[in-house]
Amino acid sequence: MSNLSKLSKVVILTHEEAAFWPELSNTCVIPNPIITPIGACSDCSHKQVIAAGRYAPQKGFDLLIDSWAIVARKYPDWTLRIYGEGMREELQQQINRLGLTPSCILEHTVPNITDKYGESSVFVLSSRFEGFGMVLTEAMSCGVPVVSFACPCGPRDIIKDGEDGLLVENSNTEQLAEKISLLLADEERRRRMGQQARINSERFRMERIALLWKELFEKQLKEKNI
Repeated sequence: MSNLSKLSKVVILTHEEAAFWPELSNTCVIPNPIITPIGACSDCSHKQVIAAGRYAPQKGFDLLIDSWAIVARKYPDWTLRIYGEGMREELQQQINRLGLTPSCILEHTVPNITDKYGESSVFVLSSRFEGFGMVLTEAMSCGVPVVSFACPCGPRDIIKDGEDGLLVENSNTEQLAEKISLLLADEERRRRMGQQARINSERFRMERIALLWKELFEKQLKEKNI
């Protein structure tokens, strides 16, 4: 801790995480940029929900599958596709046990994930915790409204609740199902939130984030009279 306080600046990804360091007066928040190319903008009409990430406990896909079991009973004509690699067998067994095989599909990682965002109408992040949550900003940049657990750290900084996405109490699977269902039931709301998500995601474009770093370096050089 004493070493961090001696630094000129400690750069942190989110304001939520910065609050964990009240003893430091030298913090600066600069989020990660969107590094994937902008894909086709979703019109939020496809009856498809998407999630993406490593098949690992951190990502909470087991929680998402439990939630989807609730959603699928009300919306059997919708499909959830989860893109990733890792603990596939355990998740597939859960899907089979819950009778979700027709509507919940584990997909392999693809190089064109932004195309998959564009084919979807809702993105879900079910992580137990995150460092930032770049998949949120990627999906939003493709005009997809997001539903996310308010896990530490990232979603609270990224999502404007009720405007470009919906936040859910962390690990609350019933509430997650409720918020997903809210968007599935209302195409106009999905489109409106998706359009706003695309607009709001502009603050995470590479050129915007690069400018924040440039301003930080210039300020530090000026303070040191270099």
